[in-house]
Amino acid sequence: MKHEFIEKNVGWMAVLSVIAISFGGLVEIVPLMYSRATTEPAPGMELRTPLEVAGRDVYVREGCYGCHSQMVRTLAEEVLRYGPASTAGESV
Repeated sequence: MKHEFIEKNVGWMAVLSVIAISFGGLVEIVPLMYSRATTEPAPGMELRTPLEVAGRDVYVREGCYGCHSQMVRTLAEEVLRYGPASTAGESV
């Protein structure tokens, strides 16, 4: 009976949808802020040289990450060919 009221009132449906999406976003994002894997550099990582920074800027500006992203590699053959996928600590 309550769901019929919500389904027939667009305003309530919109408000409750925003609340549900916001809650889901918080549940996904907030834990990452406190995870050491995403907030601390990976061991052995060094600062990029100025030339590497310039190259990364071109990579981002030209949209190269669309085709040349570090996708998740779950198959052993992909890891052997391309190497392991990057981790969050490599991008801190």
